Amino acid sequence: MAKALMLLFYFARCVVEDKNSKVAWLNRSGIIFAGHDKWSLDPRVELEKRHSLEYSLRIQKVDVYDEGSYTCSVQTQHEPKTSQVYLIVQGKTK
Repeated sequence: MAKALMLLFYFARCVVEDKNSKVAWLNRSGIIFAGHDKWSLDPRVELEKRHSLEYSLRIQKVDVYDEGSYTCSVQTQHEPKTSQVYLIVQGKTK
């Protein structure tokens, strides 16, 4: 008997170099977070901060519709930096 695997959450980590950096999380739909301000209406999406320099994105109950590119954009005093991850979800829609 085959077992179904459900991803309970997805975690993408973004760490900045100093507290003066401005951080935003984006996906194909637009801005998810700008700093601590949540722009997404999706209640499954959270900003997780384990320390003052971390701005990690957490998505609860991942669905195939969550698949795609997620970008952490950091504006430092010197230059902008970006980090990108691509979430691949395998499975069926509900």
